[in-house]
Amino acid sequence: MLSLLFSRSLPRLALRYGLAVALPSAAGAQPTAEPPPQRQDTTPSFGLPFKLVGGLIVLQQVTINGQQGDFILDTGNTTALLVERDSFVGQLRASHHHPTGRGATGNVALQALPVTSLQFGQARYTGFRAHALSLAAIRGYVGGHLLGVIGYGLLREYEVVIDYPHQRVSFYSLHTPKPAGRPFVRQDSLAFTLVRGFPIATGYLGKVAVPLLLDTGAAVNQLDAALCQTLAPASRPVLVDTQQNTGVDGHHQRTQRGTLPRLQLGPVTWHDLPVQVASLASPTDGRVTAYQGLLGYPFLSQDGLVSFHYGRRQFYRLTPK
Repeated sequence: MLSLLFSRSLPRLALRYGLAVALPSAAGAQPTAEPPPQRQDTTPSFGLPFKLVGGLIVLQQVTINGQQGDFILDTGNTTALLVERDSFVGQLRASHHHPTGRGATGNVALQALPVTSLQFGQARYTGFRAHALSLAAIRGYVGGHLLGVIGYGLLREYEVVIDYPHQRVSFYSLHTPKPAGRPFVRQDSLAFTLVRGFPIATGYLGKVAVPLLLDTGAAVNQLDAALCQTLAPASRPVLVDTQQNTGVDGHHQRTQRGTLPRLQLGPVTWHDLPVQVASLASPTDGRVTAYQGLLGYPFLSQDGLVSFHYGRRQFYRLTPK
């Protein structure tokens, strides 16, 4: 879901950034599967520094088709890769598989970029297509070196360890002959399911089960406005103000800020969690939205060292050995 929203009154990202590709919705349409990324190395593990911009994890010196730039690491992006179309003029093709992307505030047209070479850290890939669109708004915030976003299609091959205090991310391959040892101990875990590439955890607001997206592409925690109207008064967010935001897709959205009195996630209860309330867009293909809220940077970073283990489908709190 492409939904980076900017608040004109706040010097930070107001919502989230990511992309969920909408499949063709014509009756009887059978989309052809796109080729998956082909990995060209067997490196068991590697690490990269990142810079933190408004809660977004920005990897630097990623190389794609001979160009080097920055990429956002986004667990809420269901594709392998999306790129800034203006940086690859002359290399783009029509996107017959996925011509439309869905955002929180509107829809965007997509083109395709054949990826001949991609390298981040020691990982090297080829043989797939990235989705191309304008990232002008996010580039204005993150910086002009931004080339794109890395998502589930690549991250699913790893246990992705994020060290927020030291601004470093490590990738432990799940598919190498000799797995690398882990220099940490796993503590509390939160199970997630993968729904069309989204890592979804189930939380409880009172007695209401709520699917929540675990999203490194989100600068805030968010709940769907329609969901909040159905909750018992004691379970609803306590709202303090309203602001108007503009999405990277050019649409506008009204957002309310406040705190969530209580959220139950597995055995852990969270109190007074900061949250924003806004309407979530429905998929263009008619399917039900996979989640009714998301947990972003304020939630994911509070333990400092965490991991997304895509093999076990667990979100872990870690402590160094």
